Amino acid sequence: MRPHLLLFFSLMIFSSISYGQKTVYFDDNWLSIEKAEAKYYSVIYPISGGKYQVKDYTISGTLLSETDYLPKADFIEWERLYEEGFQDSAIEDGKCIEYFPNGNKKKQFSYTKGVQEGNIRLWTQDGKLLRDFIAQNKLANGLYLEYYPNGKASLSVNFKNDTLNGPAAYYYSNGALSQKGSFKNGKKLGKWTYWAENGDVIGIETYRNSFFIEGPGINIGFPKGNWCLEDQYKEGKLMNFVFSRTGDGKTLKSGVVPSCILTLEYIGKENTLLDYSSFKRRRLSVDIHKVIAKEQELFSLENSMGYLGSYIDDNKKKNTVVVFHTIQNGIGVEMILDIRQEDYESLKKEVVYILRSIKK
Repeated sequence: MRPHLLLFFSLMIFSSISYGQKTVYFDDNWLSIEKAEAKYYSVIYPISGGKYQVKDYTISGTLLSETDYLPKADFIEWERLYEEGFQDSAIEDGKCIEYFPNGNKKKQFSYTKGVQEGNIRLWTQDGKLLRDFIAQNKLANGLYLEYYPNGKASLSVNFKNDTLNGPAAYYYSNGALSQKGSFKNGKKLGKWTYWAENGDVIGIETYRNSFFIEGPGINIGFPKGNWCLEDQYKEGKLMNFVFSRTGDGKTLKSGVVPSCILTLEYIGKENTLLDYSSFKRRRLSVDIHKVIAKEQELFSLENSMGYLGSYIDDNKKKNTVVVFHTIQNGIGVEMILDIRQEDYESLKKEVVYILRSIKK
């Protein structure tokens, strides 16, 4: 009879753990410990679907989190779970909520068999929504929202596998639009519009891989989608296009934005390239170091020539300048690439790309 009694009592103990709640106590490192010395404790509840809900508390009773788990083993030693890890015994499956000490929600999300998916929300300690986005395969995918303390949206963007993709809008705290456009593979694409807080348009940028310039009938391309058309304006007989480059600490150590200014003017078909280029070059406050010969294959457009030079700016910093001149359809074209010298080496391939892209 003794073996049968032992089996009976074992089943009774297992039943009380499986079908009733269980409390486990932990120290500061979430290692199992006696209740008298505990800093935290967890209460494990059986819930529907054969799963468990685990609620973590401080020893004073403040709720820290609640998470649903799907067991991976017939028997779970909850006392050693935090020490040995959950991977062999249970897997997150269902809702997970984290709390601030004052009882307000801190973060809420869901798991599907150990993978964080679905809607994720984060709040400030005073209960105001901070972020709201969708995750798939542990990555942000879909609409991503952030909010100001007053509850108004500060931004609305879209992600694909943790990378910005799709429509994007940024707002002032009064709800007015600050900027609006689109991203592709983490880079700005197409038309971006910028507003002042009072609603006035203060700027328009166009991000494309290439631009067609009417008049001379030429195309100019920019690599990696980092360059944008920032402005275009007429100044007397001159038509100016201003391109600028975005960047990060790796490519722009100086923090100074490189620019590319394209200037068009009608000069007639009787002018030679050499005369036009000499005239334009004399008007530049730039020290010319060498002529970029067409034989170097840095550009292929007929009736074109270029120079490499430098100048010292108002901050006593040296800038590298690439000057390109061409005459097409009786229109003189001057392109000036202006880059802080310390950034030039890291952007040299982009300069070559731009020069080679200028074609009919």
